[in-house]
Amino acid sequence: MLHLQANAAGDQNLRETLNGAASRVNAVGRAYERLAYTADYENIDLIEYLRQIINDLEPTVAPCKIRFDAPEAIRFTADRAILIGLIITELVSNAGKYAYPSRAGGMIWVRVSLQTDREAIAISVRDEGVGLPPGFDPAKSKRLGARLVNALSKQLGGELTRPPAPIGAIFTLRIPLRSTATQ
Repeated sequence: MLHLQANAAGDQNLRETLNGAASRVNAVGRAYERLAYTADYENIDLIEYLRQIINDLEPTVAPCKIRFDAPEAIRFTADRAILIGLIITELVSNAGKYAYPSRAGGMIWVRVSLQTDREAIAISVRDEGVGLPPGFDPAKSKRLGARLVNALSKQLGGELTRPPAPIGAIFTLRIPLRSTATQ
């Protein structure tokens, strides 16, 4: 319904806001869908869940294309997987919206990897767009998406970094496999 309202909206800002809300709802809904069809109600396959979210995001960031690179499977608690799904949704949506302002499209890469100690995962979202404004600090941003990503990263006990990129932007999130924070 939110996507239908977004398509009917005459105001571009309203359209983007509604599409963003729809993507967040989709991310949570996908997790509950995965839980409904599995015997393990506490854990889901994080990789398959993220793959579905990325497929849902493709039309939202079009004409950009998303490339997803991840291991076969990582079991993750459902409540924490939802937070990761929301972070990915925000980072990919922002890359689609801001990295390629000419709307000509480009690539967005999402990569998930197990850390060598197998105690954490690393997730990166990268683009080769116009890059971030000088002095941009996601921790101090007033935008809802940046505030949401920072808050959810902390809730996961994760560390969000923005390594230097020769072109475009990259965000990396390191998350412990097991919850270390009280939620």
